[in-house]
Amino acid sequence: MIRSRRDFFRSLPGAAALPSSWVAFTRTLEAAPGIPDATNEAYWRMVQRQFPLEDGLIFLHAANVCPASRPVLDRYVEFLRDFEANPSFQNREKYDPLQERLRRKLAAVLGASADEIAVTRNTSEGNNVVAKGIDLKAGDEVLITDHNHPSNEASWKMRAKREGFVVRSVPVTIPAPGCEQLLDGIVRAVTPRTKVIAVTHVTNTTGILFPVKELADFARGRGIWMHLDGAQTFGALDVNVRAIGCDSYAASAHKWAMGPLEAGVLYVRSERIPELWPSIVTAGWSDRLVGARKFEVLGQRDNPRVVAFDAAVDFLQLLSMKNVEARMRLLANALKQKLREMPRVQLLTNLEPQLSGGVVKFRIRDADTRRAYDALWSRHRISGAMTPATTASNQEGIRLCPHIYNSLEQIDRTAAAVQELTG
Repeated sequence: MIRSRRDFFRSLPGAAALPSSWVAFTRTLEAAPGIPDATNEAYWRMVQRQFPLEDGLIFLHAANVCPASRPVLDRYVEFLRDFEANPSFQNREKYDPLQERLRRKLAAVLGASADEIAVTRNTSEGNNVVAKGIDLKAGDEVLITDHNHPSNEASWKMRAKREGFVVRSVPVTIPAPGCEQLLDGIVRAVTPRTKVIAVTHVTNTTGILFPVKELADFARGRGIWMHLDGAQTFGALDVNVRAIGCDSYAASAHKWAMGPLEAGVLYVRSERIPELWPSIVTAGWSDRLVGARKFEVLGQRDNPRVVAFDAAVDFLQLLSMKNVEARMRLLANALKQKLREMPRVQLLTNLEPQLSGGVVKFRIRDADTRRAYDALWSRHRISGAMTPATTASNQEGIRLCPHIYNSLEQIDRTAAAVQELTG
């Protein structure tokens, strides 16, 4: 962790001009009772108060979108007002160094170098940059799984239809039988024609955490490009892309990182950058752009979002990713354990930490899932998602994803609400 919260706060550029919410938050952290471990409810109540969620709302939808904290929102609004008051080129010059500062912070969080980081608009865009940018020819093969998000599935299939290479989908059992079986299922599907393996780090379908380091080691040993969709791990797990060994990793700011919408990150391993073609070329693009910057020239951007993303990274770092992951896991595990104890509930997410993250999916046996989902909202103001039956899961279900703005008391209330629905 950083030297101290006070040192971190003082290290922020222009700290004296930061919104009052940042000053209040950092001072509160300094005075927070006890060590900020996952079980310190007083500490996490203080963190929860930084989010402007409605009273009575139990928001368990982090796999889709997260609220931003007040410090992040205030930073965004500050720069949005400044932008709208003076959208001149002269005033907007400040965003180039701010984007470089964000790049360095993202690199530090992910364990990469700054030149390996592109600031994108979301995970889907990052996935598509990779899916459209790798050189492939007719007869080549791309391996995915049947739990991939459409941006890491349909994007490959669309290009394959046009260019004649093959996309093969590996079926995955749920709950996952084990790390070895997950790895073996993909390894056995590899052929001499396999050029890319593209998987989801933690799936949005049932919350399976793939053994990505072992998979990346296997892929690199055979010269296969290994791409990772990190939508459900960036801001949730303490991710180090170098330690994983993947060739590319895409994620969004608006999910577990609790940042702005339409901001994201794409990591491309330095050795692989020359092999990847940019998807969009417009004003400002040049062969002279250094590293992954050539993948982020996308036309006019909402510049203040860069600052909001920067603030979201600061917020995570102020708490520390290890603490954020530990708290998220405590909440998710508490929910899974309570659901598992209900005879009529079928838990579709693994309990084992090496096989799961923050995504929790379940169904109530012999019950109408739509009615159960609607009842959680109408009776208890619990916001999650209803996921239909897909090729990845023959069981539709309800997905609930807690994060650091939730409490153990809300987990208890959610479990009681599900228990009520089971009769």
